[in-house]
Amino acid sequence: MRKYYPNEVIIGESVVYSLSDWYRELRPFITTVEDWIFSADQCYRTLLDLFNISSLKGFGCDDLKAGLTAGGGLIYHIQTDLNIRVDHVTKMKPVLDKGIMGLDSFTIRNLEVFKSLSTQGTHGTLVDCIDYTETAGGGRLLKKWLHQPLTNINRLNSRLDIVSSFYGQKGLLNKIRDILGITIDLERVLGRINRGVGTPRDLIGLAHTLSYIPGWCKQFQDSNEKPLIELISEFIDVSVVVDRIMDTINEDSPAQIKQGSVIKAKIDSKLDELRILLANGKQWISDFQSSESNRLEIPSLKVGFNKVFGYYIEVTKTHQQKVPESYIRKQTLVNSERYITEELKQYEEKVLTAEERILEIENRIIQEVMDDTMALASDIQANAEVINRIDLLASFAATALSQRYVRPELTDEPILQIKAGRHPVVETLLPATEKFIPNHLSMDALVNQIHLLTGPNMAGKSTYLRQNGLIVLMAQIGCFIPAKSGKIGIVDRLFTRVGASDNLAGGESTFLVEMNEAANILNNASNRSLILLDEIGRGTATFDGLSLAWAITEYLHQNEDVAARTIFATHYHELTDLEASLERLENHHVEVKEFGDRIIFLRTIADGPGDKSYGIHVAKMAGLPASIVSRAWEILHHHVQNAKNKDGTSLPIESSERITLFQEQESRLRKDLNELDIDSITPLEALTKLGEIKKEYDL
Repeated sequence: MRKYYPNEVIIGESVVYSLSDWYRELRPFITTVEDWIFSADQCYRTLLDLFNISSLKGFGCDDLKAGLTAGGGLIYHIQTDLNIRVDHVTKMKPVLDKGIMGLDSFTIRNLEVFKSLSTQGTHGTLVDCIDYTETAGGGRLLKKWLHQPLTNINRLNSRLDIVSSFYGQKGLLNKIRDILGITIDLERVLGRINRGVGTPRDLIGLAHTLSYIPGWCKQFQDSNEKPLIELISEFIDVSVVVDRIMDTINEDSPAQIKQGSVIKAKIDSKLDELRILLANGKQWISDFQSSESNRLEIPSLKVGFNKVFGYYIEVTKTHQQKVPESYIRKQTLVNSERYITEELKQYEEKVLTAEERILEIENRIIQEVMDDTMALASDIQANAEVINRIDLLASFAATALSQRYVRPELTDEPILQIKAGRHPVVETLLPATEKFIPNHLSMDALVNQIHLLTGPNMAGKSTYLRQNGLIVLMAQIGCFIPAKSGKIGIVDRLFTRVGASDNLAGGESTFLVEMNEAANILNNASNRSLILLDEIGRGTATFDGLSLAWAITEYLHQNEDVAARTIFATHYHELTDLEASLERLENHHVEVKEFGDRIIFLRTIADGPGDKSYGIHVAKMAGLPASIVSRAWEILHHHVQNAKNKDGTSLPIESSERITLFQEQESRLRKDLNELDIDSITPLEALTKLGEIKKEYDL
């Protein structure tokens, strides 16, 4: 549920949800319904009735009991409780994991795919960066694909082939996108028509959008691009709907039917007669006014109309003596009197009846057109899906042209070969005066499965991790990638553990959240997965954190079932010594240039371990008071000078000579054990000594 962030959740009235993790985190609007609505048999019957079929096997989900129960219960609630028609729902599809990359809520959040961690909005997210779609349907499809990246190379290459065709046909791409920009949302319009709230303009917009299909088909055929020709073969001919709408409804129809002039002439003879009657009404009134004025010799006599009294004859009081007995007084004003005659009354009834009849006839014809449209709703929806795909894949091409993206090469090998990769979001947010520094990634799970990345804060480690995760994600939705080239080994599941966050409302500290994310990764990753770790164990004591990070790294390397491609960014420089004992672990670092007490981040990833943390340098850059920075240097130098072994020798600090914390502890323990005289020590003394050793070394 966390993956889709629903705004509303429908549940049975007996379900207790207030203490559930998903509710406390997402806080959706909860609608409770009677429990029997979610009865499996009831839900199955509801779906059979909806599609008017005898079995759901044709949808490939007949055995998915939980999904059918949820779907049937939702349809029943919409139809019965909300009293909304769902005739426009013409099919359903099971959401299966097969062929889909696994993306958990942690990864979607940490990669900032849909929501920025800093602003909690869409600015600074992947979807905001690559959404060049022209239609609402294309935008919805992009979000769907980002939720469900593919792992099937053939399907992905089909998408990439279409993007490549658009990429190489810039003129065609621009023409298609210009037309897409003036289309309407077919799926939403069908929904409005089905609910009985569709308007004449909705129908005209639907017809115009569908009328572009023949033109697109010809343009794609003329392009001689096989992927585009195969794409348009999925269109279904619905010209009968287009012709019905365009032949019946005025293109300049008002927003609402009651405003009139919706149906074209010569569609209904009675409608034409009534319109003629109304059209001649002004002339009849003018002739009647002139006739009465001349007959009664009252030059100021006039005929008017208002909604309260209808038609009336107004005569000033100076001519009141000329008013005949056949005039019936309706209203007295200060300077005049208003009257009605039998002839005028009969005309009024005729006119008002005509207006009502016109509205009735137009409503009837519009409903007939809507019914004819809904009869082909399934075909129109199929065309809408093709249009959405055209829009999204064309937008990928437009993004690639605008942002200098390239087509990735996909393989089943467990590799990642990315040349000059860039972060798709960060590079678009940089000021014009700054240039994003690209970096390479060369990873093969059989050779260098784990990349251990060290370097100071702010140097770009997190950016590097996220950019490679986003590049893989983009490649596996069929999008070009921000790089000079990329060979992407298909990833079955993408995991990230980035940054520090907590869930205090749920009783989870920063460290517990970190461990939850790590556990999720280790329990679900496979040897075809990609794991991006940005710090492990930083939320607890140094020895505890280092020990956990060390053990997790070993586990990822030694466990064949979880030997996933891994990039692990860490401040624990002690971990770099693992390169000597883990054959598939490689050290890398972010390069930094030192000038006295100043540093410059080069943002470049280089081979080998980093030699310093530069923590105090970064603190100074952040604007910490000078007195604190100065004192920090004093304390650091003091600890360096006084770092002693038990035998009184100084402990080296820099990486080239450094003894890790584990090596130091092991050396001291070995020395203490060697000093024991096991031949003369009593059992009681041995137990006492063992207790002292366990306490000292925290064993």
